Amino acid sequence: MKKIFILLIIFLPLLNIAQKQGNIWYFGADAGLDFNSGIPIPLTNGQTYTSYNSCALEGTAIISDSSGALLFYTNGQTIWNKNQQIMLNGDSLLGNYSSTQAALIVPQPGCSRYFYVFTTDDFCNNNLKYGFRYSIVDICLDNGLGAVMLNQKNLKLLDTVCEKITAVRHANGIDYWVIVHKYFSDAFYSYHLSSAGIVDTVISHIGSIHPDTADDQYTGPAIGQLKSSPNGNKLAIVTGNSGNANNAIAEYFDFDNNTGIISNCVSIKTNPNNYYGVSFSPDNSKIYITYWLNSGSGVCQFNLNAGDGNADSVIASRTIIINNVYNYWALQLATDGKIYVALSGNYISVINNPNSIGVNCNFVDSAIYLNGKICSFGLPNFIDSYDYSNTIYNCETTINEEQAYNNNAVLYQNSPNPFGEGTMIKYFVPDYIEAQIIFYDMFGNQIKVFKIAEKGMGQLSVSATNLAAGMYSYSLMVAGKIVDTKKMIKQ
Repeated sequence: MKKIFILLIIFLPLLNIAQKQGNIWYFGADAGLDFNSGIPIPLTNGQTYTSYNSCALEGTAIISDSSGALLFYTNGQTIWNKNQQIMLNGDSLLGNYSSTQAALIVPQPGCSRYFYVFTTDDFCNNNLKYGFRYSIVDICLDNGLGAVMLNQKNLKLLDTVCEKITAVRHANGIDYWVIVHKYFSDAFYSYHLSSAGIVDTVISHIGSIHPDTADDQYTGPAIGQLKSSPNGNKLAIVTGNSGNANNAIAEYFDFDNNTGIISNCVSIKTNPNNYYGVSFSPDNSKIYITYWLNSGSGVCQFNLNAGDGNADSVIASRTIIINNVYNYWALQLATDGKIYVALSGNYISVINNPNSIGVNCNFVDSAIYLNGKICSFGLPNFIDSYDYSNTIYNCETTINEEQAYNNNAVLYQNSPNPFGEGTMIKYFVPDYIEAQIIFYDMFGNQIKVFKIAEKGMGQLSVSATNLAAGMYSYSLMVAGKIVDTKKMIKQ
């Protein structure tokens, strides 16, 4: 056991640098790319094609492990496992394939077993009615193929949000901020995701109201991407407006990844333009935006270092990288340090040197043929820093190691949050003496005691139905001594 522990300490930083959790992409009409060889290789086995009406195929999200092996992916409505099958309980999610950023997958901080699948609804099909939600995947269920946990599906966080979602690593280096924008509002919502679940929400009122005018009901203002800079210090957001391009939005902000507060709005829109895609360069110094009008479409660059970052200088630095009759849509920074550009066809374009100024960024149009598959509007949504906490999880041996660890009694699983109906708490008691699991409210008052009837591995199903919202803790007590404690959130 000691040798295994030492090896993990040595290699975990290297795994984080490798950033392989974003090496597999699926998007559009069953299109895909594999970056594990160092160059993008087209994949044709994706399942993201959805029978649809006039609404476009747009957002997807994917997660791999730290070796680059696919775990699962989603279009916001369905989750597919690594065998390209619909995941157990992975259907009927309340995101939508026609949301710009339909989903984002974030590992539970410090964990390789549980994943939060956040979803945003779309305007075209559903008029944003399902809002911002999340579901929790346990990758160890269904013999390692994963499943959406019962009673941890489509849990609503916020009504009526734009088709945008991104995530930033918290300043503590462990947790995440998950960020969305409220529709009919100027409010950003930053959700603090920790190992105990979502523990805080920070609201920042700043920038434009979405949509930009009170009577604007076009689908456009909801569309467009929200991205963070790789270092987590800035955010950028864009919208389009199919009715009036003068009302489109393109803005960037400062982000405090310690407090979750968004500040210092700078507008970089150029009228009349509609916008859809946005991305920062790997070195955080450039912003790229895709725009379109009836007469054509293009990609432009802003240099955030112009004039030492002075807002007027940044705005004046705008450089058109490409202007064409094609429609350029989503932008996504990849693990190879290049930014990929969605096209509505069998190809995608690429910005090969996105840290370079102006046309030196080396934009190549229609650079990758997707072997007959179609890109459509969207590309996969990732944490833009690719700073993922999950590594490679061995479901069977991990439990055995937990059982054998010093042969001590332990709560070996911190149950996913928030605390809900039928939440499972697992424990190990090596030799039955007198053991209990005790629940406490946020003030430390004992509210419930469960006696453990037998030794060994066990699990307890508990309900929070009659509990008020707030923070709770539960402890494992053996022979009158508390040996382990965990926390839960009831929303």
